[in-house]
Amino acid sequence: MAKGDDPELLDLLISATEPVGQPVYVRSFGPGNRVTTTRARLDELFPSERPVLRDRYEHVRLRRDDHLLEVTINRPEARNSLHPMANDELDHIFDAYFADDDLWVAILTGAGEKAFSAGNDLVYSASGKPMWVPKNGFAGLTSRAHMTKPVIAAVNGFAMGGGCEIALTCHLVVADATAQFALSEVRVGLVAGAGGLIRLPRTVPPKVATEMILTGRRITADEALAYGLVNRVVPAGTALEGARALAGEILQGSPTSVRISLRVMEETRGIPDVVDAVNHPTTALDDLMASEDAIEGVTAFAAKRRPQWRNR
Repeated sequence: MAKGDDPELLDLLISATEPVGQPVYVRSFGPGNRVTTTRARLDELFPSERPVLRDRYEHVRLRRDDHLLEVTINRPEARNSLHPMANDELDHIFDAYFADDDLWVAILTGAGEKAFSAGNDLVYSASGKPMWVPKNGFAGLTSRAHMTKPVIAAVNGFAMGGGCEIALTCHLVVADATAQFALSEVRVGLVAGAGGLIRLPRTVPPKVATEMILTGRRITADEALAYGLVNRVVPAGTALEGARALAGEILQGSPTSVRISLRVMEETRGIPDVVDAVNHPTTALDDLMASEDAIEGVTAFAAKRRPQWRNR
């Protein structure tokens, strides 16, 4: 019997007893749903992992510096392309990041100098091994419903296919001068289904997006800057340092204000009329004004001292 199999469920399915109407318990994972006959058995065989950073990951490196989390895809031999195991690790890391009140900004980059990420690991995909993507999407980000704290992409080298889709998902992008961006899926018989077909036309001019999507054309870091796909271009080999500098600017402000700002932007993104968007009912501003950080910010300004943010 394979690991994770539930003999009680198997006995029920092969017994003479009619299984229809019997209660079952289901937990959903990236590879699929898991079913047992009791809640206790579900928790035993398929426990839900707490969103807390592990001490070690196989395919990802972490560096925590006070309120900043640096996440490095560590598969340079594969141009930091992602297979299911790497995707699962990134999904767990970002679950933990968004759940940790003491982490305020995250940077995502790739190991080495050649690639931020070449996207989906096509060699693994062609091997016939099981394929899945976390429920939160590629890298645990592209289908994530609520990105409540800033994620900065530090793009060093290629951001191709799914790697470009990851960068498009991040709130901010710092690219080094060698960076190249492309949705190259059409070149291998696929499409940019992890959000690229939607996000790129909403980020760069529509004609540019259509050309990139239909031809797989690469654009340089300077082109990406001109089109608004990236925020800053820095010298070759300094993408991470540039992202750290940008993160430092964010960390000077109130993390509560940053979080509320992202929340209001997300709530109103789909409202086309500006006045309707401004008047959109939300509790976000009430939450802000009742926060300790709002009081601290005004108090520190009046006292001419540096504010001590507490993220609450």
